[in-house]
Amino acid sequence: MTNGYKAYELDKATRPLTDFIDDLSVWYLRRSRERLKGEDETDKKLALGTLRYVLKTLAQVMAPAMPFYAEYLWQKVRNGNEAISVHLSEWPNVGEVDPVVIGEMSLVREFVTTALEARTKANIKVRQPLSSLTLNIEMAKEYTDIVAEEINVKMVAFDINQTERVILNTVITPELKMEGDTRDLIRAIQDMRKEAGLVPQDSIRLEIKTNEVGEELLSNTNMSNLIKKTVGASEIIITENSGKEIKAGENSFVISIHKL
Repeated sequence: MTNGYKAYELDKATRPLTDFIDDLSVWYLRRSRERLKGEDETDKKLALGTLRYVLKTLAQVMAPAMPFYAEYLWQKVRNGNEAISVHLSEWPNVGEVDPVVIGEMSLVREFVTTALEARTKANIKVRQPLSSLTLNIEMAKEYTDIVAEEINVKMVAFDINQTERVILNTVITPELKMEGDTRDLIRAIQDMRKEAGLVPQDSIRLEIKTNEVGEELLSNTNMSNLIKKTVGASEIIITENSGKEIKAGENSFVISIHKL
């Protein structure tokens, strides 16, 4: 980008911005949501600090081409001891780039894209956990953890002899089905929270009417704890109510939300 600006080649200077902003929002921000709203204050500060640094640098490198928005962004994220305007700040220097990390993350994204396509072909939504994904090359755990989270599989295995880039195990056991239904239920409750105008800090009580299979799901300690933690519920009460009827898998639930 710097060389593009210096040579007055604005296409070379500005085209990388689109890809970078896409990477920042689709990957970094999406994968950092739990860190940014989590209870670990130290980790939250680190995530926010990284995001603030990235946005400040983004404002600086877009300033010559998009001066007004760059100034708006700079004012939102700058510290009090920094330049009063992005146009008065020093041009950022290029830091050291680790080509190995860049290469490994490119592979991660390729595997994720291919595995998601396999899910689509099998008509299995991402919220439905699966048991395993097998890759045709070995990768370090910090990268396979990302793949596992993105594809929603319990384990990533390796088989360097397989010809396919990825092989997705699409067998859904009763345990996996229960977890998938739970995640569908969580998604529906989150939508109800939004419709009720609740913010993430609001704690709620859930009253739920369901069938026998639904009660089995809610009585599972792991599943009920996952629901309560994710939707911010202090308790779940199985009882008659006049709430909203929703579907989660093949189960029907009537849910009423009460803000505490």
